[in-house]
Amino acid sequence: MQKKLIKMFLQTSIGFGLLMIIVDFIAYREIQIVSNIISGIAFGVFMTGILGFWHARSVKNTSSAESEKDYDVKQTKEIELPVSYPQAFQLCIDSLSQLKNPKIKENDDSRGVIVAKTGMTWDTFGDTISFKLRKMGENQTRIVISSKPLFIQVVDYGKNLENINKILSFMEEKSAEQSHPID
Repeated sequence: MQKKLIKMFLQTSIGFGLLMIIVDFIAYREIQIVSNIISGIAFGVFMTGILGFWHARSVKNTSSAESEKDYDVKQTKEIELPVSYPQAFQLCIDSLSQLKNPKIKENDDSRGVIVAKTGMTWDTFGDTISFKLRKMGENQTRIVISSKPLFIQVVDYGKNLENINKILSFMEEKSAEQSHPID
C-alpha cells in the first residue's frame, strides 16, 4: 500500500501544481513557482490522505487484503476449472451477469478471448473485463481474468477486485455443478 500512496501523492501533487502554473500564467502572465510547489504538495498530502484511506478501507471490506496486489486498480487472477473448453467459454460469458450492465465487445472462441465493458458506478467510470482461456486437457481449462478501469484512475475503491471475486465465485460454483451433477 505504501507504493500506492506514494504514486497517489505524486500524481495528485504534480497534477495540481502544473494546473496552478497554467492558471497563474493565464491569469497573471507570471508564474509563482514556490507558491505553486507548496500548493501542489499540500493538495497531494490532502488527497492522498482522503483517497488512500477510502481506498484501503474499501479493499479491506472487499477482501481480506491478503496481498499488496489487492490494492492495485488493475486486477488479474487465474483459475483452472474442471470443465471442457466450450463449457468454460460459456461460463465466462455467463459470469458477466454478475456485473453492472456488461456489454461484450469481443468474443473469439478460436483465440479464447472475451472482452467486455461494464457500466459506470460510484467507484469507476466503467471497467474492462477480459478473459483469456487455454485448454489444459479434455476436462481442464485455465482462465486468466482481468478487470481494469476504462479510464486512468488513481483509485477504484476495490471495484475491480470485487468484479474479479464475483466472477470467480460464480465460476467455481457453476463449474462444480457441471463437473458433479446432482442425480
